[in-house]
Amino acid sequence: MTMTNNRNKALTRIIVVLLFAFTLLPQSSDAQRPGPPRASAARGATTRAKLVLLIVVDQFRYDYLERFGDLFGSGGFKRLLNEGALFTNANYDYVPTFTACGHAAISSGSVPALNGIVGNAWFDRQSGKVRVMVADDSAHLITSGGASANGGAASPRTLIGTTIADQIRLANNFQSKVVAASLKDRSAVLPGGQRPNGAFWFSEADGEFVSSDYYSKELPAWVKKFSAADRADKYFGMKWERVLPAEAYKRAQAENLPMQRSSLGSHFPYVVTGGEEKPGPKFYNAFVISPFASEYLAAFGKAALDAESLGADEYPDLLSISFSSPDLAGHYYGPDSQETVDTYVRLDRVIADLLSYIDKKVGLANTIIAVTGDHGVAPIPEYMRSKGFDARRLSVRAIQDAANKALGARFGDGKWVLNFINDQLYLDQKLIAEKKVDPAEAERVAGDAALTTDGVVNYFTRTQIVGGRMPIGAIARRVNNGFNRERSGDVWIITRPLCFFVEGELPTTHGSPYNYDTHVPVILFGASVRPGRYNADCSPSDIAPTLAAMLAIEPPSNRTGRVLVEALAPPIQGNAGAQ
Repeated sequence: MTMTNNRNKALTRIIVVLLFAFTLLPQSSDAQRPGPPRASAARGATTRAKLVLLIVVDQFRYDYLERFGDLFGSGGFKRLLNEGALFTNANYDYVPTFTACGHAAISSGSVPALNGIVGNAWFDRQSGKVRVMVADDSAHLITSGGASANGGAASPRTLIGTTIADQIRLANNFQSKVVAASLKDRSAVLPGGQRPNGAFWFSEADGEFVSSDYYSKELPAWVKKFSAADRADKYFGMKWERVLPAEAYKRAQAENLPMQRSSLGSHFPYVVTGGEEKPGPKFYNAFVISPFASEYLAAFGKAALDAESLGADEYPDLLSISFSSPDLAGHYYGPDSQETVDTYVRLDRVIADLLSYIDKKVGLANTIIAVTGDHGVAPIPEYMRSKGFDARRLSVRAIQDAANKALGARFGDGKWVLNFINDQLYLDQKLIAEKKVDPAEAERVAGDAALTTDGVVNYFTRTQIVGGRMPIGAIARRVNNGFNRERSGDVWIITRPLCFFVEGELPTTHGSPYNYDTHVPVILFGASVRPGRYNADCSPSDIAPTLAAMLAIEPPSNRTGRVLVEALAPPIQGNAGAQ
């Protein structure tokens, strides 16, 4: 009896061990099982979005969300933050931090070194001229009246590689539609990518939305109709007054300094006429600075949504809207002004209305939204000095003269410096070759001369960058990411924080590697997004690959950004967009 019991116990142990071992064997995948496969966790990370809405706010510093947050209503930024994912530590990882560079980085998921958009303009050594980045002499401006006789319109021909807009269309043989709109040409052209259905921007000469024959031979009928029926002229004589009680503006300057003025004037209330008796170019120039222009742009975006039937079928479409007025007002009045507070409070209402419209037409449940800024902005130096900070404007002429003088003294007379743009000295490389000067030595002499001028703290040379001899550090990395061999200069000047080279008569500007210029919000909203605040380092260059992962499509060709997997529910695994 004892032997039987022992055998039974031994047999039981064997059975238990075998059963346990069986549970450890790999199970067959869904795809291997007969019948339709079940949705896996990885596939749950994608969405059947009908519409991707990309909102870029020009000159959107991150701290505006925090500083003005209590002034926002429930339907705009707060709705996006409450139901979406906010990345609190998103920084552009390159210089210069300009509008064209930012829009290219957002849409291509890369940096100027790769996408070629090294500034709003650059010095073209072949022609010896400064060229506007999206300007295209072979293209013609298209207005409601037809094509212009002269060239000089805009196109994406200077952009290297594809964008998220292009990838959305390529994924389904161009069944998806892409429309991009802004007040600025570069802010419509670059998000639209190489082959959108249309890119449209506001002409201050004509007071209407225009395009280029790069896209089509004439404007779509709906654009002509919009320009005829809903002209910006309706805002002529409108008053821009503070929209909130005085208490809300105590977080800003009590009054403007003398340089804080634009064609609108220097203090509230502003009457939007441009000094004209009837609508004309001066009025349109003043109009785009006012928050009313953001309302007008959003109305154009709604018209595009309806006319192009965006989000109406199984192929995901993309609508890009870039709000330029905050940048224009910010340059003139600065980040600490009441005008900036009011601009963002009003913009919040515009965005709330736009979200509500899209919810009715497409459904926010069917929409992926990405919101960011293309750069920040520096404080006005005079304001900072009034508060005890060391801040100042720097002279471009002083830098050029110092470099020319030093190079002449060392290597002989000549015009050694051809131009200074994007904080870079462009040296005459032909003259350097003719005089048999070592380029590295010429760059060093020019850089050392720049260091003797006020407000300059460092420089990097072409030889350093191309030779891979850059030091470790955030600023050096950002210079390296912003350098393009064909379009960038020879000596990159680094200013002291709160100092910048004068850009015309503007009270302030942007472009530096410092936090006030690089730090912007990144907000994601959609069915696949895990709501919350995310504090890890990231960049607006991460937006394009993240959208690609959410849509399960190939990311842009030369992307450097990562997929923001921490905000996607469930985490991305095993699809092409997440690699």
